Amino acid sequence: MVGDPTLTLMGTEKPFAGRLRMSLDYFSRDEEIGVAGVNKEIIDDQRIRLDFAYAPSRRIMLGLRIPYVNRTLESFNLETQESSALGDVRLTVKFFLQEKDSFQTHMYGLLAGVRLPTADEQSSNGVPLDFDVQPGIGAGVINAGAWYSYYNFPWLGFLSGTYHYMPNEGFQGFQAGDALVTTIGMQYATDFNYAFQLFFDSRYSQKDTFFDIEDPDSGGFIGYLSPGFVYSIKTDLLFFANIKLPVVENLNGNHEEGTVFNFGVTYDFSLH
Repeated sequence: MVGDPTLTLMGTEKPFAGRLRMSLDYFSRDEEIGVAGVNKEIIDDQRIRLDFAYAPSRRIMLGLRIPYVNRTLESFNLETQESSALGDVRLTVKFFLQEKDSFQTHMYGLLAGVRLPTADEQSSNGVPLDFDVQPGIGAGVINAGAWYSYYNFPWLGFLSGTYHYMPNEGFQGFQAGDALVTTIGMQYATDFNYAFQLFFDSRYSQKDTFFDIEDPDSGGFIGYLSPGFVYSIKTDLLFFANIKLPVVENLNGNHEEGTVFNFGVTYDFSLH
């Protein structure tokens, strides 16, 4: 949960009524929590995500994300747990507040979304697996924010901020701390086939809790430098890839987040 939640799903393009976008991508990250030899855990998180985005008009885009999640947890005693299942589905809406047509230099709007508790709690021999290996969190998360884009071909500038809030407890008494995620960056297109991106994604969050007890190894601030590129394979078919490198870390307790990898393909349909 870092950076703008709509960029991979909806892209940075200007909308038009009837645009339907479908994406398939691979996402990978890792995380280390705790003290070596005492309670250290290593989490490996890999996902295949199927995304749909539809614009019923040029003023609004709707998004749906369906993830298939594989998570592995290795404990300090070398015990390993693993789960593979459908994860929590996400619904997103992006509003464009301009009253004029979409061919403008400056565009801005609002973001909102919800993460639905669609993933089942995984267990082994009737005993629930550790929370950190679950494919979902067992409760909803809502988010809201705002965005701004600057278009001046071959340049594109973008910034956004989104606040995430989890109102209820999920699996095993878990409740995520409130979080503010931001993205700021730019894109340069060498022509209509290639575009190169450089973003700075960040997250500041409060500590998580389990049954109202704070997790000391959670929350804090992290910032990622995120280079990437987009390649137009042919009209309406895009390949994209990016990597997020943790360059600023001020996380609480014994908690380290690793590099994030993401790549996939996107195809745009026109229904009108």
